[in-house]
Amino acid sequence: MERKVVCYERKNKLIPIEDGSLYGEKNSIFSDSFYGKLVLQNSLVLLLKDIIISNFKNAKLNVEHTINGGLYCEVFSDILLCENDIAKINEIIEKRIENDERFSSKYRTKDELLEIFKCEKDKLEVLNDSDIKGAFLCEYNNVKEFFFTPVVDSTSILKGSFIKYYPPGFIVYISKDDVKREQKKLFAIFNESEKWAKILGWRSVKNIKESIENDEIFELIHVCEALHEKKIVEIANFVDSQRGKLKMILIAGPSSSGKTTFLKRLFIQLKVLGLSVVGISLDDYFLDNDKIKVGEDGKKDFESIDALDVEFFNKNLNSLIKGEEILNPKFDFTTGKRSKDGTKLKMGENSILIIEGIHGLNERLTETIPKEMKLKIYVSALTQINIDNTHRISTTDNRLIRRIVRDYLFRNHSAETTLKMWKHVREGEKKNIFHYQESADFFFNSSLLYELSVLKNFAKPLLQEIDEKSDFYLDSRRLLFILSFFKEISIEKIPPTSVLREFVGGSAFKY
Repeated sequence: MERKVVCYERKNKLIPIEDGSLYGEKNSIFSDSFYGKLVLQNSLVLLLKDIIISNFKNAKLNVEHTINGGLYCEVFSDILLCENDIAKINEIIEKRIENDERFSSKYRTKDELLEIFKCEKDKLEVLNDSDIKGAFLCEYNNVKEFFFTPVVDSTSILKGSFIKYYPPGFIVYISKDDVKREQKKLFAIFNESEKWAKILGWRSVKNIKESIENDEIFELIHVCEALHEKKIVEIANFVDSQRGKLKMILIAGPSSSGKTTFLKRLFIQLKVLGLSVVGISLDDYFLDNDKIKVGEDGKKDFESIDALDVEFFNKNLNSLIKGEEILNPKFDFTTGKRSKDGTKLKMGENSILIIEGIHGLNERLTETIPKEMKLKIYVSALTQINIDNTHRISTTDNRLIRRIVRDYLFRNHSAETTLKMWKHVREGEKKNIFHYQESADFFFNSSLLYELSVLKNFAKPLLQEIDEKSDFYLDSRRLLFILSFFKEISIEKIPPTSVLREFVGGSAFKY
């Protein structure tokens, strides 16, 4: 897609294109930027909502999550959409883009939005229960929505956009350049989580709020925690079934995915089955600092797999598998060199080796170990709850809110400090983790339906501290917009072994 201006920004506030002439000095938000893509996605959702309502009987658009580089959606209607229906929708999209049809975006206060959506029960309930100050009222033909961002002013800006049939729904793409390789395993986990939430009746913030008000929140919390434990037990039982063949478990996942708590709970379940766990930290296998290559930014790239002594690591792994004793190294981060000291390690008949680190799923890390001896587990917080049918909560934002709370409570970092680091964290994840997630044998979704209601207690005041002049003010407002739809739950209700305790404190585990 050609790089285009999709809206403006002035004093950390977004301005619709149609209002650009009302302001003097302002910054252009381009289509390839983070907020530019968000504007385009919201514009496409509004366009599709109108097309689907106009062409399919009793149809309702449901925005789910991202997958394969696009936005996965489903349509609830009297009939199940087929590939021909998707082709028809694409034809309509192309025609409307050619017609250069108009969108409208105007910022409205909460009271104004309540009046505008008074005849739409679902929207009215969501808005009424929120503590938002306002949002953009976005309109196209006969449909309207409220979004954190404005939408584009014309359908022509959406040139190159299309949808792809992906049963039982479809994927919305801003352009062909966004299409990524298929993520079948990730899609299956999303479906499993959403199906479970739907069966139990906890699909949106409205359902969570009702559980709180009806004094059913303990049931929700216990069911969520039981589902986590059920999955951990399933993995442990599989490991036990492969006793003698399976020698190691490799665990990886992005920042704030709850890997550490998952590992500790898995350790307990393995011990119940009579297996002893031997742990190795990849941090102890760094090359000496003077041997680590410099990245494109001119700094040493400590996150690259090339920063690890992979050859030595594999040598030790093979020795352990054979039942030999090794001296596991200890890396001294003060000197930037491997210490002369170490820890003696040896695997017994019922031992299983666990390795946790960002490169756990990269085959290069354990290239000399036969695949049948390895079990790869991918851990992430795949959000399974949305605000309503057109407002999804991204997995990335969920993890970012976790990270903000944890960094404040355990590292004394402000929310602004965490936001400053987040771009670098994300770049490392894209390069070293996401690329390998489909190679995992098991996926563990650490997301909890109720967690944002707990995290809001901490995150809201932290985000409100960010000054209007800060470069991260807009990000703070976006996260506050998400949190505004959640009713708080007291931290005291959370079990001590919950993944969430890794971020809010009070865990039964030592980290």
